[in-house]
Amino acid sequence: MPMSRWLACAATPTSGVRHRITMLSSVRHFALSRGYSVCLLWGVTSHVSFCRFEELLSPIPGVKVINISPEQLDGLTRCLRANKSFWLGNKSFQSFVPDVVPPGNLFCWDLRASGALADLVPGRPVPIPAKPAAMIRCQADNYARSHGLESRLGIRIRVEEHLSRGRKPHRIKKELDDVLKSVLKIPWYTRVFLATDSEYVQQILASHFLDIRFLPKNFDLQESTGRYVHRQDKEAMFTFLKEVDCLCRCKKIINIGRFLNDHCVRHKWMPEPYSEAAHMHLVHPSQGPKSGVRR
Repeated sequence: MPMSRWLACAATPTSGVRHRITMLSSVRHFALSRGYSVCLLWGVTSHVSFCRFEELLSPIPGVKVINISPEQLDGLTRCLRANKSFWLGNKSFQSFVPDVVPPGNLFCWDLRASGALADLVPGRPVPIPAKPAAMIRCQADNYARSHGLESRLGIRIRVEEHLSRGRKPHRIKKELDDVLKSVLKIPWYTRVFLATDSEYVQQILASHFLDIRFLPKNFDLQESTGRYVHRQDKEAMFTFLKEVDCLCRCKKIINIGRFLNDHCVRHKWMPEPYSEAAHMHLVHPSQGPKSGVRR
């Protein structure tokens, strides 16, 4: 039976998939404790490559999703700035501000408000595992079987485009080289699956590892430090979701820059200096250090 009250949420237009699911996890934590039904307003914006929710992800149990256009999201933002209530279908919603929970249907805006909302109830939010859409999972299944991902080391290197954000590496050559310096200490014979949005990173690691796999993609965004995946490329977004599914299947994972659902495979994370890679069964016997062969 549906709850009598609804809690709706939306993220900023510039938020990516992981950002939105993090917000939703906090909102759902509060909703379950206080007896609300949950509705996610999914902005079909450039930062999710103008993809609708169902193009990228499978339904999330207990969450109703409504796709809204960038213009509708802008209108919602103006309502919030004016501290006005707004209507969704035949229901009126009032915005949550820290420590003030209005009666009736409630609206929560982005990470700061959702975090404050979650803090009002006991416990910590349980992160929601965002399952890719069925077609993407099917493609990942086929790729994983073909390339033996369950016996490979997954390497995720996400390069941050905004200098104001603390997450490294940024699109600065020194930061990229510092990351690569540590990864290049991993033996060349290690079997690797790589997921990165930097052509430079991919080229350097492809020249180091004898047996490396990565999904084909276009690096069509040119910057002074090299070429990167364009965030507004719809095919690139589908590839990213496929990469996420593939990464989670790897035996161990080096996680630089984070990725969607990485909390589900935290037990697989390999910390720096990555010395563990040299002692794992991630190589074919003929490719080990005794063979004395390097390309």
